[in-house]
Amino acid sequence: MRISAPLLRLFSAAVAVAFSFVLAGHAAAQDKPKPSPPVLVTSLGQSLDAFQVQLAVRRAGIKFKYDPRAEVDQLADVKTLFLAVGASLKGFGDAGITIKDELARAGHLLDAAKSRGIAIVVLHMGGEERRDALSNQLIELTAPRAHRLIIRDDSDADGLFAKIAADNKIPLAVIDNVTSLKLPLQELFAGS
Repeated sequence: MRISAPLLRLFSAAVAVAFSFVLAGHAAAQDKPKPSPPVLVTSLGQSLDAFQVQLAVRRAGIKFKYDPRAEVDQLADVKTLFLAVGASLKGFGDAGITIKDELARAGHLLDAAKSRGIAIVVLHMGGEERRDALSNQLIELTAPRAHRLIIRDDSDADGLFAKIAADNKIPLAVIDNVTSLKLPLQELFAGS
């Protein structure tokens, strides 16, 4: 059987296009850093959710450091950044900061983590009560830039997290409460 030159060129072009998609998919997968210890756990919104997250990380035996107001300089030697998102007016008042300050800190942390190849995990453990306008500003800034999302099952009544996850192809884990973090943490750090 003999293949004509135009058909051979068409076949070769199709193979080249398919191969470029495979390479692009492989490169995209390599662009996402794999979560591994050590982890920096910080709060975005100054609620107590980050404190609860760090307790779960401690119980899981994962090497970490915790600072509810961590700055970029604390990313040294960190492989994964956990951002526990949820605004608390009392927390803002106690810390002497505003939502504007917290949004700026979040932006600095996200930019530095990206430039250093640090995996970003956004967690929302506050449920429905931490889904006010202030929390939503933090969620809308951080969640689309995350490599993983972990939320409490009552955190997404409006579908915001599911939409962000689908639009940005971000894995989304949904759990009952912060004490159920053990399994997602084990899956996240499997083989680390």
